[in-house]
Amino acid sequence: MLFISLALLTLLPGVFGQSWQQYLNGLVQALYTDGLTTLASASAALNSSSDGQQVARSLSTGNWTLFAPNNQAFSSAPINLTSDPTSVRNLLSYHVVHGNFTDQTSSYPNITLGRTLLNDSSLVWLEGNESQVLAWSKGSNGIFVLNNGTYDVTSVGGALSSFNAPTNNSITLLNVLNNASGITLFAPNDTAIATASCIGGLLPNTTALIALSEIMFVINGTTVYSPSFTDKNTYTSASGEPFSFKTNSSGVYVSSAGSNWAQIMRSDVLTSNGVVHVIDSVLLDKKVNVSAAISAYQSATSVAASMSIETGPVGVAPTTYGQ
Repeated sequence: MLFISLALLTLLPGVFGQSWQQYLNGLVQALYTDGLTTLASASAALNSSSDGQQVARSLSTGNWTLFAPNNQAFSSAPINLTSDPTSVRNLLSYHVVHGNFTDQTSSYPNITLGRTLLNDSSLVWLEGNESQVLAWSKGSNGIFVLNNGTYDVTSVGGALSSFNAPTNNSITLLNVLNNASGITLFAPNDTAIATASCIGGLLPNTTALIALSEIMFVINGTTVYSPSFTDKNTYTSASGEPFSFKTNSSGVYVSSAGSNWAQIMRSDVLTSNGVVHVIDSVLLDKKVNVSAAISAYQSATSVAASMSIETGPVGVAPTTYGQ
């Protein structure tokens, strides 16, 4: 996706009696007028596929914020990005966020997340079939959209790749994480992995390390983004123990069942099926509460099934919802 050289544009619903085709034509003309000619051409191509037309219909019926890449931003994009109907649909869907964020207030968190239109099942596997989010930060020089990488936390991926052996069910840890629908992973960084004595003894024992990693650092069935890291919120780990959070002048910290506190060094690394937060130490909670874990997962699944679309910043209360 395109994350540099962005302008924020407010997209208001079409006027009464206006068709989605008229709305789309107006949007394309507005983009041309603003000098966003490549984006304008891509937007016009929404009319070339039924899925693209559905995106245009959605835009004509609500309030949206468009993170609009300029022509320079498209210079490094694949050649067919603005000509392939599916690519055009996904491009526009991921750059459009529910709600009006152009008048973003100081009460918004440092990292703000909004719910986009991107919900292609080949790209997004969040709980409750939720659409993907976009994460950005506002600085003195403008808006900076954060990297929407894949699972790129090398400390965990690298540590597991050298012993990618199957468990008794012939499923590796990475497969378990990749196949989950809605998951939050607190991933120790390289230094944490290298200095944790509890990990070193487990390295030869692939089954034990896989089980430890999966249970201790995961919130299963729920994607929890950084705005929800407050001392008022608790979440249940895959081991059935509570995660808690605290914030002080040095940063934000997470703990599991009152174990050691780990500082969150990098938050909101977005993945297709959840989110990764990088922490500076290994959480040492060794307790397991199976019934609590099952109950939390069932509750998360039930909540996800009834969720509506946020039209304000994700994880910030109060926010508004719409169908």
